[in-house]
Amino acid sequence: MVDILNQNKTISDIIFQLRKEKNLTYAELEELTGVSSATLHKIESGVTKHPELKTVKTLAHALPTHYEEIIRAYIEEEGGIETLFEILQDITSEKNVTLIPIVATRLLQSSQKKTEESLQRLVGFTETLDDGTLRALLYTVIIKYSRERGLPSFVGKGIFKKYLINRSNLSLLEETFREGEEALHYTDFLSQEEKCLYYYRMALHAYALKKYAKCIELGKWGHAVDVTHSKLKEQVALAICNSFWHQSNYKALEEHIQLYEKLNYQIIIDRLKMFHAMILARTNRYVESLPLLRECLDEVQGDQRLPRLNLLLEVLLQINDDVSIEKLISSDEEQLFPYENATPYQYSEIGKYYKFKGAFFIEQGQANQAIETYLQSRQILRKNRRLSRYRGTFS
Repeated sequence: MVDILNQNKTISDIIFQLRKEKNLTYAELEELTGVSSATLHKIESGVTKHPELKTVKTLAHALPTHYEEIIRAYIEEEGGIETLFEILQDITSEKNVTLIPIVATRLLQSSQKKTEESLQRLVGFTETLDDGTLRALLYTVIIKYSRERGLPSFVGKGIFKKYLINRSNLSLLEETFREGEEALHYTDFLSQEEKCLYYYRMALHAYALKKYAKCIELGKWGHAVDVTHSKLKEQVALAICNSFWHQSNYKALEEHIQLYEKLNYQIIIDRLKMFHAMILARTNRYVESLPLLRECLDEVQGDQRLPRLNLLLEVLLQINDDVSIEKLISSDEEQLFPYENATPYQYSEIGKYYKFKGAFFIEQGQANQAIETYLQSRQILRKNRRLSRYRGTFS
């Protein structure tokens, strides 16, 4: 008896096995599949060694439990690139993730076209798909096949395209960043537009992972090759400035703020007052920073107030302005905090607020309130650590 799991099986084997296992006559199999008895007999007996594609598709859809086996068996003998593309279109429309890489690889192996032509056509087909998972699956095939044949241009473009798809998976930020870094070896094979987009997306990705040195490096590489002016370019400039802030490199931060202001980056211009207040606060010029911080706090609404409120509280604690602190923490600010569906950054800021509030209660000798507040801070920060494993804050 023919083993139906045998990878070298033919459609003849499958029909024979099916008839024997189900004890079916050709007439019964015709009724089941819609393929004529005469055609089934010719296929099983070997008279028809390579059935027409429409016959194979009819059989495959009529026998769903044997669908993948029938398609696998057919493409083993099929070398026609147009036929293979038709099969690929069918299985992608059905989102058959098992067969897609098998058919795509068989298509690339076809001797009817040069390797580069087949790869280019497969890339073009991949770009027409709406499903990101399927596109990533096909780019994996393209990358592997191109690497094995020493075609770096297709390797580079494949890695780049796959990275743009997978970076949206917020549960795999570290993994997708490492995969994206591989494209650094292939940037010469990207167009200028692709190169800019790659550097910018990687810079924002690095910032989300708190890889601030990488964010600065990648962002500057993008700026160096980008002759256009875009919102994304400005977003990267903001990430670079914020990275210097997190590194406590206030001199570099001030230099870059001035540079981006001269370049008319509106996203930086809109934050000039806040950046100046931040620098003053962190370089111990507290008295100078206070009026700016108060202005910055009054200029925003909702959860945008939280990081500005925290910086103001930090400065007030440094100068022991208890009256101002008590006024802030007794206001209704906490009602505006995004306790639900917050980003990791927002949870971090909420936790920081309760930490400052607890420090104030300690200074005031209010031990019970301080303990309660610190517990709130720990609870929020713990929630943030859990969330950070699954979510990112990058665009």
